[in-house]
Amino acid sequence: MPCYAPLNFKTMTVKELKEAIANLPDEMEVVLQKDSEGNGYSPLAGADPDAVYIAETTWYGDVYSMDWTADDAFMSDEEWEEIKSKPRTLILHPVN
Repeated sequence: MPCYAPLNFKTMTVKELKEAIANLPDEMEVVLQKDSEGNGYSPLAGADPDAVYIAETTWYGDVYSMDWTADDAFMSDEEWEEIKSKPRTLILHPVN
């Protein structure tokens, strides 16, 4: 069985992630896969549960930390308020 997801995947929720890892040892290392084809891997460095993800396509998008200001995001105050009103997304980031 391959360790990568097929190209016709659906996105995962925190609930589904918790279910998938519920019985794993607490000390197990977490490694992120670069893409759905398994073209590279990097250890998990951290997580930001206070961010917003705006999809540009079904393959990628932009992330905005709620620690930022409108200036940090290069937006007007009105644009930033619109981004801040979106649902939060858990962002996992790799070492590299």
